[in-house]
Amino acid sequence: MKKFVFLVVILMLPVSIFTQKITPKPTPKVLTEREQKIQSQKFQAVSMVTKTAEEATFWEDKKAAVEALADAADLLWEENAAQSAKWLLKAWNLIDEVPETPKDAKMSEFFNRSDKSGLRAAVLKVAYKHDTPLAEKFIKQLTEKEPDEKKDKGAFDDKSVRSEQLLTLALQAVETNPNLAFNLAQRSLADGISFSFQTVLTSLRQKDVNLANRLFDAALARLSSPDEAQILAGFLFKSGFTFAANSSGGMILAVNPAQQNLPAVAQSEPNRAKNFLSASYQSFFARPILLDTPESKRKAENILLLANTIFGQYNTYAPELSQPIKAFLTQLQSQLYPNRQNQSSENKSRLSSLPKDATKEETYEALIGDLEEKADKENDPIAKKIAYIRAANSTKPEDYKRGISIAKKIEDENLQEDVVSFLLYRAALHFVEKKEIETAEELAPQIKETLRRSVAKIAIAQALLQPKTNKKIEQFQLDLEKQRAFALLSDVQRDLRNEDVSLNLIKTLFGTTAVLSKFDKTQGLSSLEQTVQMINKLDKFNLKDASAPKLGIDLSSTSSATVATPRIGF
Repeated sequence: MKKFVFLVVILMLPVSIFTQKITPKPTPKVLTEREQKIQSQKFQAVSMVTKTAEEATFWEDKKAAVEALADAADLLWEENAAQSAKWLLKAWNLIDEVPETPKDAKMSEFFNRSDKSGLRAAVLKVAYKHDTPLAEKFIKQLTEKEPDEKKDKGAFDDKSVRSEQLLTLALQAVETNPNLAFNLAQRSLADGISFSFQTVLTSLRQKDVNLANRLFDAALARLSSPDEAQILAGFLFKSGFTFAANSSGGMILAVNPAQQNLPAVAQSEPNRAKNFLSASYQSFFARPILLDTPESKRKAENILLLANTIFGQYNTYAPELSQPIKAFLTQLQSQLYPNRQNQSSENKSRLSSLPKDATKEETYEALIGDLEEKADKENDPIAKKIAYIRAANSTKPEDYKRGISIAKKIEDENLQEDVVSFLLYRAALHFVEKKEIETAEELAPQIKETLRRSVAKIAIAQALLQPKTNKKIEQFQLDLEKQRAFALLSDVQRDLRNEDVSLNLIKTLFGTTAVLSKFDKTQGLSSLEQTVQMINKLDKFNLKDASAPKLGIDLSSTSSATVATPRIGF
């Protein structure tokens, strides 16, 4: 019996083993021809990206190398996370080898941002997307390496290299991850309230009011300087606007066109407005100021500018402080500018003579009147031109006729024509944004400068092609609008043929391609091919720079900031 059982077991073992060996495996999926093609293309793409990343570390152009390594890491992270992390680390370390580009002399008073800052932001964005601990490691290195304030700062530069990176990342995260944006912006406050903080705060409020309020309260708790107060004042009372004092004590302004027409936050947050005004009074206006050093005088000029900026808000949100701050203003002005106290009443500005309950329209008219009068009285020929440009540029885009009447006082014929062209261009884009397409179409042909006229026409064409919410519109009307759009684009293509190759021309051509492709992919592809041929005539071109062409007035570095930037696929 034992032998029998043993024999049965022995016989069963090989059968069991054999059974395991011959168990049929799942039949491999047979790929279709299309699937095989896609798989082959994917393999080819991975190989190209890998080869490019490996070669990038040896390139002389370190900026391009950093961008290539960051892109490669982002593209292939799911394929090979370990290798992608190495590329990203290499990109981060290579940033130190990127040479500083010469500063734009026209903008240095406003901004002095470097290529390194943008590259760090690109690398950090990829790191936060795929590997948060690695991103935190980079931020820590940045903190240890450059803990001090940025050197040679413009009036609207962020407080430090670290705060600039944190706020750039916060702005990128607002749409998809408001909590991350909040955390990053809050961390930036360790270095002070930076210029970009207002943009992040305003964007965050559009996504989550509670988070924005908490962020504002955190910033107010560490308010320490007049320039920081200007940033919070812009958020509360005039979204998208930030005032500052330049090196000579004059007022300069930065405008964010994307946020300048939002309703004032103070109207829905009166208690926060009062808290801000009270904090500003206690910090800056409640004690006498000495003017015994150049530094103290510069600080006093900043305080005076802040006081003039927010003085009118005290009547509405903190009336009990109106009289004390008025007395402070009078005293500080007499300290800083004693000679101005002797001017006769008829020489006082329209703006300072306005009643407390003046309307926005009255304030606007007084401001433009003052600027125009100041330009009329200027004796220096160059300063006179700049003063007229400033006055014309300060008019509202829709008030272009007033702006043109001021611009026509400029004695330089070429400059006059340039300013008029800019004002018409700005007005046309404003009316496109307001969906007043017919008005924009009337203005576009009057713009003499080719690129401005082309961008305006592209924006109008795009607006005509946008899907209509009104389903009752007849088909023949839709066809008519398509014909109008196509005619505008044909004009643009004809006008651009004779233009010299430039960065602005190529950006405009990309805009044409983006809108043309809505008609016909073949036409879009043909336009793209021509644009690439133009790109090859330039020494360098950044395909990732999707910003609109810079078509402002040469003598006015802030003019571009007043334009409603079209979003047409640059």
